[in-house]
Amino acid sequence: MNTPRLDPEGWNLAHRDALLRFALQRVSDYGSAEDLVQDTFVSAWHGREHFRGECSERTWLTGILRNKIIDHYRRDSRRPAILATDLDRPEEGDAAAVSWIDLQPDRREAHRPGAETERHEFMSELEEAVGRLPSKMGRAFRLREIEGLSTEEITRELNITKSNLWVLIHRAKQALGESLAESWSDLDGFGDRMAA
Repeated sequence: MNTPRLDPEGWNLAHRDALLRFALQRVSDYGSAEDLVQDTFVSAWHGREHFRGECSERTWLTGILRNKIIDHYRRDSRRPAILATDLDRPEEGDAAAVSWIDLQPDRREAHRPGAETERHEFMSELEEAVGRLPSKMGRAFRLREIEGLSTEEITRELNITKSNLWVLIHRAKQALGESLAESWSDLDGFGDRMAA
């Protein structure tokens, strides 16, 4: 009996466009569709020993992608329908002008004397988690959310487009949300703030 053969090195060239079209028909957001296709390739790589050869490689990959899309909607059903980005700073005084980092819990109320320590610990763990991100992604997140630089300043410094910056920030928040969720998910709205 012949062992079914996969060509993981050729997946990107042979199947990426078809998988991307499939994902875009279902999620209608290019960044999410790209992420889902990449997640599909990663899952397929890890599960390649389960490929039995009963269908084509593309059909197998499409099945994995279909499951990723279902998981995507399950995750999103727990989030607000509209995820705002603060990449274009609104007018001064507008409530939306607050940066992401400023939305993190600040619990210095009298009945919570450990709030300052808790915030310090959170910021310390956040810095470590940002340090584990890919270089450009971590730098973009730090400049935007911690140092508070404007979109124009960051895109000029990193030599990237506005949309590229949005994707980097979005992916950084997703990664940081997953990385920090175990320790900090009990804080009010932590997941929603990481998704915003």
